[in-house]
Amino acid sequence: MDETDNEKYRVPAWCPVCDEVMKGSISTQTYFKWGCCMHCHIEFVEDREERWKNGWRPSPDEVAKKRGRRIWGPDESTKS
Repeated sequence: MDETDNEKYRVPAWCPVCDEVMKGSISTQTYFKWGCCMHCHIEFVEDREERWKNGWRPSPDEVAKKRGRRIWGPDESTKS
């Protein structure tokens, strides 16, 4: 595996959509499939999959509104 391959499998520390910390294995999975954290997937991608695939992204104002209402629970990777 060369450096280019490593970059393909690297998860950023911060979500590229909302700039929040990428938390847990679920966020890792949603990043590789959708390019965002689990919370952004729930808030912006679900029920809009086709629009998302075609390039739609929420406006900065939409993201700011959702971020202000988020309640962070425990790291999803620790749930049993």
